Amino acid sequence: MRARVEEDGRGRRQVHDACTEPCAIERGMRIVGGKWTGSILWHLKDGPVRFNDLARMIGGASKKMITERLRQLEEQGLVRREVLETSPVQVHYEITDFGRSALGFLDALREWSEALPEGVRAD
Repeated sequence: MRARVEEDGRGRRQVHDACTEPCAIERGMRIVGGKWTGSILWHLKDGPVRFNDLARMIGGASKKMITERLRQLEEQGLVRREVLETSPVQVHYEITDFGRSALGFLDALREWSEALPEGVRAD
């Protein structure tokens, strides 16, 4: 559907075909728009990464937050978790093919944000 606003003869504005559920962009943002989610996917693009190494790569994110995001990404099928039978036990994460499908627009977002005009703030 395409939402549109029309004005009647009395100057009153009315919305037609308003979205009654999240649109495709909103659904996508709910999946990859969480804080640190895009960064996690981006850092997994080159191959499996151990949890502690991933935490070091993503400065500013707490281990608790990274753990929460990894669990969500795993539930959604974007990331795979593997426990290695080593001593001590190691866990590493890797991006799935489905998760890899998000890398194209994440790269475009990276390029866009790197080209933001001076003074545009992201907070």
